[in-house]
Amino acid sequence: MNALLTAIVVWLSANFGLPANFDLPRIERMSSIEMTKTLFQSIPVDRRQAMTIDHMRAVQSLYSVERKTIYLRPEWNGRSPAELSELVHEMVHHLQNLSHASYACPAEREKLAYQAQEKWLNMFGHSLATDFDLDGFTILVVTTCGQME
Repeated sequence: MNALLTAIVVWLSANFGLPANFDLPRIERMSSIEMTKTLFQSIPVDRRQAMTIDHMRAVQSLYSVERKTIYLRPEWNGRSPAELSELVHEMVHHLQNLSHASYACPAEREKLAYQAQEKWLNMFGHSLATDFDLDGFTILVVTTCGQME
């Protein structure tokens, strides 16, 4: 796994200007249900009421800033461009964390992660729309401050 994570760091650095930091994250397995619950609990109570069904869709992967850990589903095996793109997405968050990047709100940090994930998928003739049913408008909504921060 370290070789794969190192290759992703190099790719992200070359394609998105993220600092190439090789302090790799821990990888742990967690069910999609537990990841969704963990994410939901991290959202302030007053913001939970504004969540839509799209916001509450099952989480496929998750990054913990505090633990420097990427959580992947137990069945994740990295054998498809879509599964690898989940790792790319979370590695963006890891590199953002290590570089102490600041954002106006938590949602804003998702923008680069989705851009990287989309570019990765496009290399294989895939997209966020085809593999994850995420259209451009949904991505715009979930990466804009004032929505779910």
